Amino acid sequence: MLTDSIPQALSPLNLEKVAPGDYAKTGYHLEVTAAPAQMPAVAQAMLNQGCFLESLTAVHTSKEAFTLVYHFANFYELCRTAVHASLPDGAEAPTISHIIPAADWYEREVYDLFGIKFAGHPNLKRLLLPEDAEIHPLRKEFAEAGEAKAEAPK
Repeated sequence: MLTDSIPQALSPLNLEKVAPGDYAKTGYHLEVTAAPAQMPAVAQAMLNQGCFLESLTAVHTSKEAFTLVYHFANFYELCRTAVHASLPDGAEAPTISHIIPAADWYEREVYDLFGIKFAGHPNLKRLLLPEDAEIHPLRKEFAEAGEAKAEAPK
C-alpha cells in the first residue's frame, strides 16, 4: 500500500515530518513537511511511487512567510499526500518542473498570484494577469490595500 511505501521512500530525505493524515477530516492520507530545497527530491520520490502532482498552491501565512502546498495523488490507489514547505518572503523555491512537467503551469500560477519565484523554471512568466501587472493579488498586502479602497461612499 502506498500509505506504507511513500513514507519508506521519503525516509532517506530526513524531512521535518512524514505522518499519517486524518483522511476523513483533511482529505489526505499522508501529511509531509519539507524544506523548499528538498522539494525536487520529494517530487522524484513521489513520482517513483507512481504519484502525480494534483495541485500546487501557496498560503501567505504572514507578511514574512509563505507556505507552499503540494498535493500528490495516485490514479490506481486512493492515497493523497499533502506536502507543506515554508518559504520566507523574497526567497526562491526550486522548480520541480524538470521532474514533473505539469508543475510548469502550477509554478507560473503561484508566481503570478503570490509573486513567489521558482529557481530554474524554464519559462517563469505571468499566466493569468498581464505581463506588466505590478500586483500579486493573493498576497496579504494586496488585500489590505483593497480594504482601504473599499470604503463606503459618504
